[in-house]
Parts: sequence; C-alpha cells; structure tokens
Amino acid sequence: MLKDEHTWLREIEEEAEEYGMWAAGETVVAAVSGGPDSMALLYLLHSLSGRQGFRLICAHVNHGLRPDESRGEAEEVRAAAARLGVPFELGEPDVRGYKRQAKLGTQAAARELRYRFLREVAQRYQAVAVALAHHADDQAETVVLHMLRGSGASGLSGMRRVRLWEGVRFVRPLLRLNKENLISFCESHRIAYAIDSSNAHTDYARNRLRLETLPHLESYNGRLSQALNRLADTLGPEDDYLQELTVQAYERSCKKVSGVIELDVIGFSAQPFALQRRLIKLILNYLSEPGAETDFAKVDRVRRHLLSPSDSTWTLDLGYGRTCTREYARAFFRLGRSRPGVLEAKEIRRESGIRTLDFGSLELTFRESEEMPAASALLRSNREEVFFDADRLQYPLTVRSRLPGDRIELPRGAGTKKVKDLLIDEKVAPSERNLIPVVCDAQGRVIWLAGLKRSNQAWIDGQSEKILYIRIDRALC
Repeated sequence: MLKDEHTWLREIEEEAEEYGMWAAGETVVAAVSGGPDSMALLYLLHSLSGRQGFRLICAHVNHGLRPDESRGEAEEVRAAAARLGVPFELGEPDVRGYKRQAKLGTQAAARELRYRFLREVAQRYQAVAVALAHHADDQAETVVLHMLRGSGASGLSGMRRVRLWEGVRFVRPLLRLNKENLISFCESHRIAYAIDSSNAHTDYARNRLRLETLPHLESYNGRLSQALNRLADTLGPEDDYLQELTVQAYERSCKKVSGVIELDVIGFSAQPFALQRRLIKLILNYLSEPGAETDFAKVDRVRRHLLSPSDSTWTLDLGYGRTCTREYARAFFRLGRSRPGVLEAKEIRRESGIRTLDFGSLELTFRESEEMPAASALLRSNREEVFFDADRLQYPLTVRSRLPGDRIELPRGAGTKKVKDLLIDEKVAPSERNLIPVVCDAQGRVIWLAGLKRSNQAWIDGQSEKILYIRIDRALC
C-alpha cells in the first residue's frame, strides 16, 4: 500500500474518532453509486473495518434514470461487494412516479428516495451510520452554491461531517480528500468505476459550477478548493455553537401547544440580533412540512414586525401554509390561518336560585338576591363581578360572543363606545375577542362585557329590592 494511502486511512480514522462516526462492534452502511468516489469509499472502509472492528454493508440505489448505464453500475457495485465479502443491498425506487406525486424536480425526488432507502437499510441491519462519499471538491462546490444563493453562516458551513436523521448518523469521512486522490486510489488498485454521463450535462446548476465556474475562479486562487474547505471548517463549529444558543433561546421564549408555537415577543426582543433571525428560522423549521423553504426575506420580515413598537397586531403569510400572528406581547406560528371562534349564545331567564353556565373557557354564575352588596363591593364592581337592579333589567338575558356593530353605553353619562374599540383599548388579543362573554338584555343592549366593562343600565339605588349578581366564577381548564 502506498504511503499516501496509509495517511488517508489514518485521517479517516481520526475523522471517525473526532466526530463520533462509528466505533468497534458497530455496523456501517456504505452508500456506493459506482463512481470513483464511492468505490474508493467502499474499499477504504473495508480496510478500516478490519482494523477498527466494525461491520460493513454496501448499499446501491438504481434510480433508473439512465436504464442501460444504471443496470451496469448496479452489477459492478454488486460484484465489488462480493469480492470483498461485504453484504449488498439494492434499491430501485420509482423516481419518475414519485417526482409527479410529490411535485419535485428529478434530482430532488431521486435524492429524497435515495436517502429514504439508505435509512431503511441502516435500520434493517441496526447500523449506526450511513457513510457518504462526498469529498473536498464536493464541499467546495456546495459552499459556492450556497454563497451564490445568498446563504448565511449555516450554508457557508457546507456539508456537515455528521448529520443525525431519525436515529441514523449520515457521515462523510472523505471530506479531507479531493477527487484526484480518490481516482488515483482506484487506478492504483485497479478498482473499476463508472462515469455518470449526466455529470457532463450543464443543465444542472452543480454541473455548470463544476465544469465552468470553479475552473474560472481557480485562475484567481489555485488552491480554491482548500480555501473553501477551510471556510466551511471554520464556520461549521461557530454555526453549531450559535445553533445551540438558538435552541436555548427557543426553550426560554417559546412553547408549543396543539401544533401552534407561541413566542414571547418581549423575550424575543431581548435576544441578541445574531439570534433573532435564527430563532424565527428554527420556529419555522419545527413547524414546516418536508420541502418547505424558509428564505431570508420572509424571516427578516417577521423579525422587523416583531420588533415594531407601533405594529402590535397583524398576521403574515409565510408560504407553505404557514402564518405568524402577533397579538400584542405574543406571536403565534402555525400551519394555516387561525379562525376566531364564535361561541353558542345562551339565554338566562328570570328565575330564583343560582344559575351557572359555561361560556368557552369561563364559568359565569347568575344569582338574584334581596341582599344589597357592600359599598366597597360596589366601588370595585366592573370586572370580575357586577350588580344590577334586577327589576330594571329586561329579561331574558343573553350571553353571546360579540357581533359586528355592538356598542356599550358607558357609565356616568360617558356616552357609548364600540365593543370592538373597547377590546382593542384593553389589548385583548384578536384570537380571544370572540371568547369574551357579552351579556345583553332582551332588547339586545350590552349590559356587561364580562371581565372588562359594565354598562350604564340598571344601577342599584335606595329603591332597589332585587339584586342580580353576575360573577366570573372561574376559568375552565
């Protein structure tokens, strides 16, 4: 074995140990397409499996997009696995059918099905890791692609050496090696490999970058690949650290109930600027369906609205069925737009005794008595409990949600006010406004906006004989 190959094996061992890719006694699945990169991966991991004591599985996906070439590649990989004594698994997904069903591009559909198959193989063999053959040149391409799309630090960090997906580690042990190294390894060991003819097609952005853009950029820096890999290696740990802080900020500022993520706007405003966009993006990622995109413009639009002191109630459409609604000091992220509920109206007739009714999350108690309330109670009467001269009320009373055009006559000759405006003044969240009980008399006049404001009707005086007590007894769980 050549000296360089000893160096490569040692570097892969170091990568595996540093990033926790695998350990002795575990099982690793090698994803092998048949190209020089993945064939080198298969042979290098086979050598390492004997030295490190892990079990190796070879998995190949025939996407069926180049029928004649694809069949030959599958057989070549199968034969290589057999020569090494490595178990072989073949996946043959229906890429074209899935592309139509999921409304994805060809490459995106193939990638999704490929990763799904690799995960299934790993689970079948109880493997801890799936090894992918991405190398330093792939990393350089990825960084430039993300840069051209205007990515932040996460994109410029490139492909991570380890990604956990549903209990399986997807690992990239070859990121220190470039394609020239891997081709040299295959040729020196007479390892047959395939050349994917689609790699020469410039209708794919990555191919144009590889064939046209990067060679031009290398005229400015002959060690461009190494420079871009250093950039990714530098930003990766920093991005991971910021992400840890973002998760901690999420745990402090957010809670998730029934699929809706509630954000404390004041807590969000106190976060460092560097975490604010990340926190919004994290929330949308937690909420999103697979394939949903979260671009910079949407994230920054939400951030600016959340920080605005004068824009305290709004709803933004964030695409893919996602919305963000701000209600004063709280913001709600959800899939689909919220619809304020309207509760069923309930009638209260003039009867003796105590009557209770449930209205949404509140329980109201109605009690008629000859006992006059204490003067101190009258002074604080308005919000949790109110008192009326029962003989001056027109029954039956109705408890309902607010209606368009509702007005309340304010006490002590202060005129009338729209119920809508009163709710806004009291900073009642838009999603909760229809849940406030509105108590009306037989003529439809609002006599009490429960918990907020009593009307000017039916005041108690020295002539009063029957008193109606209405109380918010408790909030229902």
